[in-house]
Amino acid sequence: MLLIVLVALSAAIAWSSTATGDYIAELRPAVEELLRGDIGAFLSQAPVYGPSVLPRVPFILFADWLGTGATGIYIAGAFACRLVLAFLAWHLDGRLAAIGRDRLTRAVVIAVILIAPWLLRAARMGHPEETMTGALCVLAILAALDGRTAWAGLALGLAVAFKPWALLAVGPVLCAATGDRWRLLLWALGAAVVLELPFLIARPGGVQATARATSETPFIFHPQQLFWFLHEHVRSPVSDAIGYRGPGFLRRWAHPLIIVVGAAVSAAFALRLRRRAVEPTDALALFALLILLRSLLDPWNTIYYAVPAILALATWEALVKRGLPWRAMLLMALGHLSFVVLPDALRKDWQSLVYLAWMLPAVTLLALETFGVRRREDRQTTISATEARRSSAAT
Repeated sequence: MLLIVLVALSAAIAWSSTATGDYIAELRPAVEELLRGDIGAFLSQAPVYGPSVLPRVPFILFADWLGTGATGIYIAGAFACRLVLAFLAWHLDGRLAAIGRDRLTRAVVIAVILIAPWLLRAARMGHPEETMTGALCVLAILAALDGRTAWAGLALGLAVAFKPWALLAVGPVLCAATGDRWRLLLWALGAAVVLELPFLIARPGGVQATARATSETPFIFHPQQLFWFLHEHVRSPVSDAIGYRGPGFLRRWAHPLIIVVGAAVSAAFALRLRRRAVEPTDALALFALLILLRSLLDPWNTIYYAVPAILALATWEALVKRGLPWRAMLLMALGHLSFVVLPDALRKDWQSLVYLAWMLPAVTLLALETFGVRRREDRQTTISATEARRSSAAT
């Protein structure tokens, strides 16, 4: 019954806005080729996140058959992405009920998971796949905790194929794994290759063009990131409008830096895990930390980048902390403040200062919690619940 309610809520949220954001310029041309039946053109014109269209195809085709137009087709695809989010909320509610969490806590956790992508405008900006990918990463960690190696690898592989930033989830999933990690990686690699390979073959420039597109950032330079004060002013010769851009080395090295930092932080967490200073469940906090670091270090950082962190943080808090997921709720509120409220009220330099004023302490505090030792009673509750899940999975 709960799953039906969550699906209905997902449909209502998907239809609450008709904004399509980047979809019109980035994805619509490829989708129109797909609707015309030209698979080759669809594969070659799709952006880097083209594989994320595949689970949306039945919904897109149905919307096209109904004659809903481009906006209806986009909303149908966004609804498909939100179904993964609904499944995460339903699955997590079952886990919380098993460890005795009260109904208020469970209801708030579900609300945070459903509302965060809407409040942080993932779909309205044309990227509902961010929500789907974030939910898949969290589900991969949960499956790894339960010893469900194949499911964990499959979810991780799908996530990486859908959005390259999901590579940040590899470390947390492996740290959470209780089964054969090599088998998990093989499942992930197989799923990612099967989905990505047709696009790589059809895309002009192939692997090289894809690697360049994922490693380099565009010339867009937003104030909500660590390097804002390295910006320089540029003036359009056509419109005379003033814009901003960052140093050239950031455009080339920001994304590789994020991967290197993610790998280093994951390796440090693995050492703490080996010394039993943290628990496998803390891999959820690790993933949230890596996503926040990505937001901080990416010159193209935008509002929906924090969505996967909120999903992971709400899940982690619900499983290992008592009470409401206030960390996830606070992160959601501060993200909305910095990206929605303040741009109309402050100059860009002040927007950056406000963002850094809360993001830097948030990253620091989360890092301390991720690498620290939780209260004994919280840890024991988590261990008992995890062991019960492993026994159920084995059965």
